[in-house]
Amino acid sequence: MDRRDFLKALGLTVTAVTAASASGSVDWAPWDIQPVPSTPNDAIPDLDELAGDWWRAADLRSLPAISNFFGGLQAGENIFAIEALTFPPYAQGQNTGVLSINGNPVDAQEFRWFPYQVLRRCTVGAVGIQTTVRMACAQRIVFFSAVLMNQGNTTANFTLDISLQALIRAYPDVAWTWDHPAPDKPGEFQAQVLPGGNSLIVRDLKTSARTAFAFTGPMSEATNTYGDIHELPPDVLRAAGDHGLASWSVKLKPADFLVIQLAMLVDDVESRILAQAADYTGAGVGSFGNAFDSIKNDWQDRFNAAFTPGSAVFSGHLPLLQTSDAKLRRIYYMSVASLLCMFRTDMPIADRVYVTNSPQYGVSLMYFWDTFTWATVFALLDPTAMKNTLRRWLKLDIHNCYAQDSLTGRGVGPWYSFNDFTVFSLIERYICVTGDLTFLHESINGLSVVEHLEQLATWWKKLVRPPNPMADYGAVNNLLECVPTYIDVVPSLNAANVWMMRRMAALREMAGDHAGASALQTEAEVLAKEVLGLYVPGQGVWESVHRDGTRVQMRHCIDFFTVSSCMTGDLTPAMRSEMASFVEKELLTDHWMRAQSLKDPAAGFSDRPDHGPMGAYDAWPPFTMEGLSRLGYFSAALDFLHRCELTTHEGPFGQSHELLGKTVEAPVRKAFRGQQMYNCSAGTAFAEIIIRNFFGVRPDWDSNPALFAADTPRGFSGVLKNVRTADGLVTITSGPNGLGVQKQ
Repeated sequence: MDRRDFLKALGLTVTAVTAASASGSVDWAPWDIQPVPSTPNDAIPDLDELAGDWWRAADLRSLPAISNFFGGLQAGENIFAIEALTFPPYAQGQNTGVLSINGNPVDAQEFRWFPYQVLRRCTVGAVGIQTTVRMACAQRIVFFSAVLMNQGNTTANFTLDISLQALIRAYPDVAWTWDHPAPDKPGEFQAQVLPGGNSLIVRDLKTSARTAFAFTGPMSEATNTYGDIHELPPDVLRAAGDHGLASWSVKLKPADFLVIQLAMLVDDVESRILAQAADYTGAGVGSFGNAFDSIKNDWQDRFNAAFTPGSAVFSGHLPLLQTSDAKLRRIYYMSVASLLCMFRTDMPIADRVYVTNSPQYGVSLMYFWDTFTWATVFALLDPTAMKNTLRRWLKLDIHNCYAQDSLTGRGVGPWYSFNDFTVFSLIERYICVTGDLTFLHESINGLSVVEHLEQLATWWKKLVRPPNPMADYGAVNNLLECVPTYIDVVPSLNAANVWMMRRMAALREMAGDHAGASALQTEAEVLAKEVLGLYVPGQGVWESVHRDGTRVQMRHCIDFFTVSSCMTGDLTPAMRSEMASFVEKELLTDHWMRAQSLKDPAAGFSDRPDHGPMGAYDAWPPFTMEGLSRLGYFSAALDFLHRCELTTHEGPFGQSHELLGKTVEAPVRKAFRGQQMYNCSAGTAFAEIIIRNFFGVRPDWDSNPALFAADTPRGFSGVLKNVRTADGLVTITSGPNGLGVQKQ
């Protein structure tokens, strides 16, 4: 690899570099990256197309994070450091890799996210710095690279240090919950420099966890029009008790580069980790360069496999979207990339798991609710994994937990009121999409799956508190957590109960049980009338009923999209119009939405970015689009989708996005406060709604592929290709006359 290719591999545009002029100035910044590739509209995007933009550190609320199918990490404020590294059951405490110049820690001034790497850059005096952090796919290895360039006209002399902490411990027999375990006592670790002086190991004194740091050796230097490139190991690498410290005494002439490359490896077999570390200390780019370069290709292969029928990675595949609507295309593929950030292939309970959150909290958990938000995507992409997930969940007592730990298989957390609805919906979606009716008769925990379904659909009866005939879902922590008035008898879940009973009635009818179907249908009609009694005429919103009989107006998105999706046919034209008007006037903003209206009586007490008035959980915007389209407002739904595209230029979808102000023009950022995760599977709901609503893929119990509202134009032209149905692959076309379907 020549010097130009070497710098390109680090993401640098060397074609923009000019030699030092007579005055000694340099027309170059080391963070200029290569032009983003552009693939045809009918092809799977290159991952670099999905990269975020460069963002000033001061403008971010959550710093970028990456994953590698074994775990994840977050880039630190420091230009080189990482934190929140987990490879369950391994967890990191504090951070590692703090870079200092002349004894002063150097913070990044700008960040840029890619699916497979994070770039950071800054300038210290005349020295420009860009760093890259990547994670080896499906290995417990992190790769760091730093490029420093003297942009001044005199030689730059400085000392450079990088701290090598490794508070990493294994917790194989501990249930990982929201607050997963992590070490916090540095004195319980011991560092040692290894022979050769370019690598260091840190041993956990309480478990077998080992962490090695390996710097690449010196590269033969060369001079060209871009300046000299010096790739150097540390001048001094020393152990300081529980950590290591790497130091350089740097002398850079104008336009010269210093390149530092470091591999961080985690394992519990010391001989294996030492052998791996030795591979990365060879001269030149060597095996480090090959491994570093392969990461993007490995990620791209995994991404491509998600859209490839018959791939060896997934048991199914997702449709290929072909459209000239650039915003729709970017959101669809970014939504899938966001899901792959949650894909894990080394969890003990299964060979393929899609965890809900990363990288700070709940990193081994798979939540019932969040998984429901992308149920169709799950059934299309990985039906085998979905079926196995449902089997595991039906063995749990879902009325005593809200998630499953992927390390131990245990249920985690308290009961969550949406569990019956979400697990029912996941089973229903799996059967309708795959046509696997035999699953209904499989026995799990002494009940057939169809019996589990009926139990889920009618569990609400156990929650009735007379004299109110509707289900009472209890306190705030069982519902929206931060909205103190959204308690007890709420419209959303009672509407969901109506839908579940109607779906069970349809299933009973299909099986020939007319009496059972009629009984369920009658109960559903009675409950539906009660739910409709919670509507506030002229307002487009609903009321909850507290246990003391008080009725409280709820101006929240969750009632809008749940009722509009679960009881569409029960809503009058006036109700539909008023509900849509409420959403457009009080919830939608220029590029996102607020979950709760600023006019809600509890808005002042609900300030959390996911469920309150200053932002929204990332599944709420697509679910709101679904609600709008279910009510017949496809153009409003598409317009809202287009407006949300700007958020993808910061990074992937995550747990929530926050509004930085109360106006409709307020900027939107990925949220961090309130323990909001950078990565979350809920953002896959954008792909879910594009498939289910904008392309109408809503098969019934008999897997009939009839499309939802096929005669209604969606407002865009496009093709959804390789849509898997029970009868084979089909292509769905969206055009000026609505939707059309053709068998492939």
